[in-house]
Amino acid sequence: MLSLVLRPFLQLWQVLAANHTPRALALGFSLGMIVGLMPKGNLLAVAVVCSIPLVRANVPMALFGALVFSWFGVFLDPFTHRLGLQILSFQGLQGFYRFVDGLPLGPWIGFQNTVVTGSLVLGFYLAYPIYWLAWVVCRRLRTGQPTFPRANRVLRLLSSGNAASGEVAR
Repeated sequence: MLSLVLRPFLQLWQVLAANHTPRALALGFSLGMIVGLMPKGNLLAVAVVCSIPLVRANVPMALFGALVFSWFGVFLDPFTHRLGLQILSFQGLQGFYRFVDGLPLGPWIGFQNTVVTGSLVLGFYLAYPIYWLAWVVCRRLRTGQPTFPRANRVLRLLSSGNAASGEVAR
């Protein structure tokens, strides 16, 4: 019974990690984190989404990261608003902001929105730590190191061919 409950999670992992290196998986997850933290109605979010296949990141892992961090992005909006307000208040960047707003698609880029700017800066600030953490986890899951997850009896049961009969592969 337990194998029937956990089998979809194992299949989800196999779909996410199919034929990709841990670096591509981690890069996809970190780019998905940036997309998940940002509001989606601007050209900055579209540019980050379009960069995912260009840098050879895992697209399903990026979608998974965007889904996970979209939940956190809603709760971080007050913080990203204050951060974006501080960034947009820099006197040295006012000329750049006027230049961007003067571009043909300038208003749709999203720089004038404090939440978009703060989310973008927060996403880039957290990109490397999230990339590193995801790389460590994906590397351990891909190589089957004895500490995690192959040592787990439930995952050995799921990965063996005799999962229906309840036997554990040794």
